[in-house]
Amino acid sequence: MRILNRHRNVVAAALLLLPSALQAADPAPQAKLDIRLLVTAEPAKVFRPVKGPDGKAALAEPIKVVPKGQQIAAVIFFKDCQPDAAGNCNVEVDLKGVNPQGVAFQDRKGSDLWRNRRAPHPGVTQLGSSYMKLQFEPKDPVGTYKVIAVAHDRNSGTDSRAEASFEVK
Repeated sequence: MRILNRHRNVVAAALLLLPSALQAADPAPQAKLDIRLLVTAEPAKVFRPVKGPDGKAALAEPIKVVPKGQQIAAVIFFKDCQPDAAGNCNVEVDLKGVNPQGVAFQDRKGSDLWRNRRAPHPGVTQLGSSYMKLQFEPKDPVGTYKVIAVAHDRNSGTDSRAEASFEVK
């Protein structure tokens, strides 16, 4: 086969561009599971958000100091779980509460964070279905407490960890 000089450059350029064109056709790699933990005294703003006069919902603030007797909640937000063939995520979470002495006062394994539910769009943050309610009694020690969450994406085999700490007075 004989290629004319003017066509040879076009063919050479096409061959050089072919690998990059094939890579562009491949789907983008799936982002890794990411979780965020919010410990708040305003769980209603998370579970039942209400829009204000400006049309925006007020956001729950993290709590830093918890008076004894006050109820708080530790909620988990996640993004980028790996969907299965049906488009569903399968994410579980281990939740642990640790007192100032380093002793676990609550330790739940394999709770449903987003199991067999439609995957949120990539990059979209979703409130998970597991949370922890906490209320400290007068006999509980004062000091720094923490909540640790470790999520397990059963479809991708990846884990994500988050923790939050607060003072009990």
